[in-house]
Parts: sequence; structure tokens; C-alpha cells
Amino acid sequence: MLLETIIGALVPIGVEGIKQAIGKWAGSVKATTVDEQIKLDEAEIRRLEAVAKLDTPIGQPSQWVVDLRASARYIGALLVIIVGISTLYTPMDATIQSLALQAANIAFGFLFGSRIIAGFKK
Repeated sequence: MLLETIIGALVPIGVEGIKQAIGKWAGSVKATTVDEQIKLDEAEIRRLEAVAKLDTPIGQPSQWVVDLRASARYIGALLVIIVGISTLYTPMDATIQSLALQAANIAFGFLFGSRIIAGFKK
């Protein structure tokens, strides 16, 4: 079970590595001039602004509602990780334990996956 947990945690890193390798092999979009790089950066900024607009609440909610809404994904992911790890210390069926640990791996990848990948890119 430990081996499956480690492999499950490393799968997102492997997938990202494969995507980058395919991008290099197939020739991903690369800027050749400063002007092209600026245009690519502006397109990325517009994409991020569009995603941010999806999270913008309509009206004027209370500040605690805004804060809770902004942190709900992270609170949920931490709860999944806590429940997944707690199954190691409670007697239960191995299938349920395996499923809970896989869910914890996914939540861990959500929280820390981009930071781990950024560390490998350096």
C-alpha cells in the first residue's frame, strides 16, 4: 500500500513531465522576439483575468463569506487529506482505506503539485 501511495503522489509530476516532453518534441509555441513574448504574456494575463471573473461574487457579500468562499477548496482538500491519513490509524476495510489514501493523494497534488513541479523546473 505504501508503494501505491508513493506512485499516486508522483503521477501528477510524471504527467506534467510527459506534457512538457511532448511540447518540446512537437514544437510548442515559443516567442522569437520580445514583441511576440509580450503578446504571449498578454494573452496569458487575459486568460487569468477571465478565470478570476468566474470567481468574482455578484453583489456585495459579507467579508467572511468572501473569505470562506476563497478558501473553501483548500479547506476541503485539507479535510480530505486528514480523513485519508486517519484511515491508517483506524480499523477498517482495506478497500476503503486504499480509496481514502488515493483521495488524499489527489488533494495533496492539488495543494502542492504546482510547487513541486516548479521546483523541478529550476
